[in-house]
Amino acid sequence: MGTLLNEGESDRSSLFVDINVTPLVDVMLVLLIIFMVTAPFMMETIGVNLPKGEGALLEGSSEPLTVGIDRFEKISIAGQSFDLKELEAFLTDSPRIKKGEPIFVEADEAVRHKILVSVMSVAHKAGASKINILMERP
Repeated sequence: MGTLLNEGESDRSSLFVDINVTPLVDVMLVLLIIFMVTAPFMMETIGVNLPKGEGALLEGSSEPLTVGIDRFEKISIAGQSFDLKELEAFLTDSPRIKKGEPIFVEADEAVRHKILVSVMSVAHKAGASKINILMERP
């Protein structure tokens, strides 16, 4: 707080009161830093243990269209669950598939071959021309 006195006025009648925002700004900056540091750890994953293998590195698109298959053979895209028919309808209507963008399949290493092939077949029927399988480097 500060005071502003005019000539000839007493202290009581001429108090200039303002709010010190410095502590508020300090607290907000600390909260911003905390959120920036913890945000990458809050990313939701579907819990897929990728198989290990050699292959090309993913380059190009900032956020590729990724179909996930967890160890319980639950199919999902960006946290939304699908069965095979729903997946085909979703991919058929997807503007990214219509543009020719590649699709990535992220399957747990315990998934049966049949479900992986079924998802890839559905993606191909929906119009995906570039289907990639994600794996982890050894």
